[in-house]
Amino acid sequence: MSLNRMKSLKWIFIVIVIALLSLFLIFIPLKKFTYQGFYFDTYVRIKIYERNPIKARKAIERIKEEFERIDKIQVNGIQEGRLDTTLIHIIESSIEISKITDGAFDPTVDPILKEWNYFKRPTLPDKVTIDSLLSFVDYSKAVLISDSLFLPTGGSMTLGGIAKGYALNRANRILRGIGISSALIEAGGDIVLIGEKRGKESWVIGVRHPRKSNGVVGVCKLSNRFIATSGDYERYFFLDSIRYHHIINPTTGYPAVEIQSVTVIGRDGLIVDALSTAIFAMGMNRATRFIKEKNIEAIIVDSSGNIHNFTESFIMEEM
Repeated sequence: MSLNRMKSLKWIFIVIVIALLSLFLIFIPLKKFTYQGFYFDTYVRIKIYERNPIKARKAIERIKEEFERIDKIQVNGIQEGRLDTTLIHIIESSIEISKITDGAFDPTVDPILKEWNYFKRPTLPDKVTIDSLLSFVDYSKAVLISDSLFLPTGGSMTLGGIAKGYALNRANRILRGIGISSALIEAGGDIVLIGEKRGKESWVIGVRHPRKSNGVVGVCKLSNRFIATSGDYERYFFLDSIRYHHIINPTTGYPAVEIQSVTVIGRDGLIVDALSTAIFAMGMNRATRFIKEKNIEAIIVDSSGNIHNFTESFIMEEM
């Protein structure tokens, strides 16, 4: 037998073995692999449906490593200067979304958030101080040149409204690169859905009721999507029966008041994360116009508890 013929038979044998292994894997039932950790100041939950345990565990470990890397990145109080490539990318994206939303999303609101102690303590800032800090809130004054950020003296940036979305984009890329076809990752109010649940049915995602901690206003049936919710119940305090929450209206320096929660659905985690914040800050009239003009899938619960649905995937809970 010639050497070439032996090599050909060897490759045919390898192909047959691979084909048989692939066929064998088809008949192995999907198993669920889970992980829960704490990143980005919130609990992160990973759920993967996969036949191959080695592949599933590899995916979870890779995501954990990536989330640990991103979690070390400063998201508040970012000053001008040279920055690493990840920060530059996120800032570029945040400025672009600021333009699209005409400043409803504005990462230069950080000096005001700092004055509010990032809503970690129940204290009201001085109104005169807040009014003076509004001069720093202008995304157009944030300039990126190569790997350097330039801001007005006294200015700073926050990426708190977009960093989790960036992290889920990275996780989505890792999962698909490894070949995972059914998975869910949840980070606070942000979720990425890979494929279908167990490979055969849509994921059913509850949209939280802003005033009932264990309740939902409805559910969304989705696959291969990102979904992000911003609510006034995430970080807040009460003073004199008034709720003060962390979603600031960039034009006033005070919490936005017309909306209780905004949920946005799309194909990019970073974008839906930022848009949920921006739409919340817009108020109902401007938000409604923006959603319709940009053809955005969204669900809004207004300050009176009324539900405004802008997506076919949402099924309202019977009250």
